[in-house]
Amino acid sequence: MVKITAGYHGAVMASILGFAILTGCKKPTTEIGLEYAEEDLLGLHQTDTLALKFETVREDSLETSHLSTAVLGNMEHPFFGMHQAGFAAQLRLNTPDIDFGSNPVADSIYLSLNYTGDRYGELSPQNIQVYPLVDSLSFDSAYYSNQPFETTEVNLADPSYQPVVLNPSETLYIGSDTVAPEVRIYLDEAFGQTLLELDTAIYDSNQDWSEYFPGLLVMPDPNGSGNGAVGIDVTTGISRLRLHYHNDTDSAAVFDFLINALSPRNNLFDHQWYPPFQALDEAYITSLDGSLQSGVFSGAGLKTRIQFPDLASWEMERDEDRTVHKAELWLPVDPTYNDPRYPIPSQLFILSENEAGEAVSTPDQTSIGLAINGNYDATEKAYRFNISQTFQRMLNGTYASDRLFVVSSRAGISLQGVVLNGPDVEPAASDTTGWKPNARIVVTWSE
Repeated sequence: MVKITAGYHGAVMASILGFAILTGCKKPTTEIGLEYAEEDLLGLHQTDTLALKFETVREDSLETSHLSTAVLGNMEHPFFGMHQAGFAAQLRLNTPDIDFGSNPVADSIYLSLNYTGDRYGELSPQNIQVYPLVDSLSFDSAYYSNQPFETTEVNLADPSYQPVVLNPSETLYIGSDTVAPEVRIYLDEAFGQTLLELDTAIYDSNQDWSEYFPGLLVMPDPNGSGNGAVGIDVTTGISRLRLHYHNDTDSAAVFDFLINALSPRNNLFDHQWYPPFQALDEAYITSLDGSLQSGVFSGAGLKTRIQFPDLASWEMERDEDRTVHKAELWLPVDPTYNDPRYPIPSQLFILSENEAGEAVSTPDQTSIGLAINGNYDATEKAYRFNISQTFQRMLNGTYASDRLFVVSSRAGISLQGVVLNGPDVEPAASDTTGWKPNARIVVTWSE
């Protein structure tokens, strides 16, 4: 414990001005303000030695339906393992009541998937599989990252056009044409011909169409070569299934089946972990000790669980009139697992759980005017969180859970991870920088 003296005045005042002072149940009616803070400045105390318990927890699943971005590809992350990402989506008619004309003939049909610009890992061409869904997706249903979707088991992708380029920076050359970067997956022309020959009533409306054709499952071949994953736009309508055809009166007709904001959709992820997280591949192992290192990985991958085992005893040692001013959680990053080729998340989130074990936001996350932070601080080499209200309620015994979870801010739309130092990490003997490498909670209070 450190008692803050007048020498710390500037730093302490800046801290006090930056957040609302929280009052505990032992002193619920105390009016705290700047005058109190100045008068009681020499009575402020601070500690960063409160015990923490860290565990790396495998996400069983995550709701990933109706998100704005999908991810596609097989990615190897050198610190975390092999990661597969794909999506299921319903296709919508560019215009209903389409007439393909007399004697329509398919010339080509392909998925044209628009990049978001996000990229994960070292990119190279990959085999992509496209399967028709058996059942329609619904906006009224919630779907999850490990959702099994039944398909016809007929891969529509044309093998003569595989592997497929996955690179937002690479222009495509199709015959003599130059095409802006996109994921282009050519499908079997016989499938295109089938679409042209359907009963015209199927194209009367999107409802009629989706009842006939529920959608597509788009996944990388798990046994194929290539590496890396990319973000796919699934809301603007630029991603589509495009059918080129001709008929007796038009030699170059085109029709698009769109993937847009009105398309029910779902992101899918699968992981195989490397050490030190490899044991989580076993179904019966759901968590690993994180006292030295813990992991956070998006794509419904990993999260870090935090508990405060000595909170009750620490509270009993405080005076009756104690007031907690701030509780800040510091999560330093393990520098040996921070490779710029595989950028760590720019931000992490803190979640809690309700009595049913469901993930919920913390009071700090939902408070107006309170900056919880969570951004990566490259200078401090750590993520920092203001969890003052949550900590206060835990002390008071009025919080539903005694655990917090650190998760990625883009958990359902990315493949990124970070290895965090645990609370038991100590500075290297040769380190003279003064950097504190251990995870800790810094609590400032007065009594």
